[in-house]
Amino acid sequence: MTYGRSTRFIVIFYRVMHRWAGHVLNAEHNIWRALIMYVAAGSLQDALSVLREAQQSDTAAMFIIACREVHAEFIDNLDPNDESSATVKEKLQNLRGLNPQSEDVIAVGELYSKYQQQLVHLCMESPPNSE
Repeated sequence: MTYGRSTRFIVIFYRVMHRWAGHVLNAEHNIWRALIMYVAAGSLQDALSVLREAQQSDTAAMFIIACREVHAEFIDNLDPNDESSATVKEKLQNLRGLNPQSEDVIAVGELYSKYQQQLVHLCMESPPNSE
């Protein structure tokens, strides 16, 4: 019975955080605070969408990389001898919300690649600074 109540509390907490993040984004126009709240609510996909809508492709790409690194570290730290850890590893191979086959994730990757190419061209065209 206690397990059921705590699970309901967690679900309500996530819903409240998600709704609050939307309010912060739309009413206060504070993208960074909203991102923190979306992540706290476990809504990585919404955080990524906010970055895409704000045309922050470089930040969106870094967000994906950071989430994947934390996720990989979590998976690596699971006990390989524990059966439940093995089950968790199987279920969590891809980070939910940032699946590599997701259209948003692919679009961010493509935009970031274009951004990197433009940056390389700009650096190559600029004369060296000799101070």
